Amino acid sequence: MSKFLKLLALLFAVALIAAACGNDDDDAAGPAGCGYATDGDVRGVDKDAGVITIGTSQPFTGRAAPAGEGLLGGLQMAVDEVNAKGGIDGCTFELAWEDDRFEIEQMVINVRKMIEQDNVWAFVGTAGSQAIPSTYPDIEAAGTPLWGPVSPADQDIQEVYLTNPTRTEQGRICIDYFAEQGVTKVAAIGQDNELGEEAFNAIDQQAPVHGMEITAKEEVEVLSDVVGPAVLAVIDSGAEAVLTALDNAQNALVLDRFLEAGFDAPVCSDAGSSGAGGPNTVSLANPEAANGYLGALQVALPDSQAPFVQNWSALWDAYDGPGKEGGAPNFSLQTYSIAAAFFELVDRLDGDYSYDNFHATAEALAGDPILVPSIPPIACRPLPSGHSCASGAGVAQYNAETDSWTQVRDFLQPAS
Repeated sequence: MSKFLKLLALLFAVALIAAACGNDDDDAAGPAGCGYATDGDVRGVDKDAGVITIGTSQPFTGRAAPAGEGLLGGLQMAVDEVNAKGGIDGCTFELAWEDDRFEIEQMVINVRKMIEQDNVWAFVGTAGSQAIPSTYPDIEAAGTPLWGPVSPADQDIQEVYLTNPTRTEQGRICIDYFAEQGVTKVAAIGQDNELGEEAFNAIDQQAPVHGMEITAKEEVEVLSDVVGPAVLAVIDSGAEAVLTALDNAQNALVLDRFLEAGFDAPVCSDAGSSGAGGPNTVSLANPEAANGYLGALQVALPDSQAPFVQNWSALWDAYDGPGKEGGAPNFSLQTYSIAAAFFELVDRLDGDYSYDNFHATAEALAGDPILVPSIPPIACRPLPSGHSCASGAGVAQYNAETDSWTQVRDFLQPAS
């Protein structure tokens, strides 16, 4: 008999004895109690209260507020749903969150506060690709897992599990789509940070696959509205399509400047930059400029008829918590999906919430992936190069006349 089955047999026997003695407290805690297989104390796991605290940092206000509100709303909604069903193995969940205003320094402060004061057991769905890497030293020092950060670059860090394709991979898939449309000359515009580097890496890797000429790689300063020089350089280069890695406001400005210059080449961005499936970028641009805009898809479109997405939609319609008032539904669906995968992982921990068991279970997912219908399978492997747990992305296109997005390319891995 396995150790786990022996433990279950022992716990069952103890439960029978407790029941015979009329121990109501054990009954109230569930068949085994929260953290029943966890040795000692683990940060964020309150066995007595039956509560596990998880955390997230989001740009709830500031430049990226529509995305941050939606991302937070999706997480809170997922927590509320699992708690309403009684939690997992005797544990319910509490979400601690902080507003980072899309600022790197504030995100670092938030993460430290949630580790040291809120005692979070894990972070889920934290957003801000340019800021997340700055939190890694604190996350590594504390040993706190970070599950499903939204679009950072891939790094071999034990605590970090990417559940969506990286921006580099999404950029490569945009270029694959350009190639299918007959494009032979491509350019990129990116921020002067890791976000931009990923776009330039994508174009360097994928353009040669299709024999494309790279005509320009232009940088724009973070949070700057000065995009004109980059736009003119791309137009002058003779590019037939453009990959961008900018924030939503900058992307809208680029689209407007292209329209003003009479430049109608296709433009594609990663999911975060484009806000594919929602209004984050397209609502900031002239409708004519935004028409035809392309965005990589990390998650199904919010109007999908898939049962999982329909369940999310019903919950989102009824939800009235933080992030609902101004949140973008497409980002809500993204973190709801990330959280669904996270709670499936928690269920597989079988009451042992030690970080050793978390990592062992997560790194074994390649043999038995977590399947959430709205995102690619989650199939993490051990390090090195194993915590990019999902691969492949789709492409969606915006129609200004109908104010809607349509998926124009299936979820596929980059061509090689």
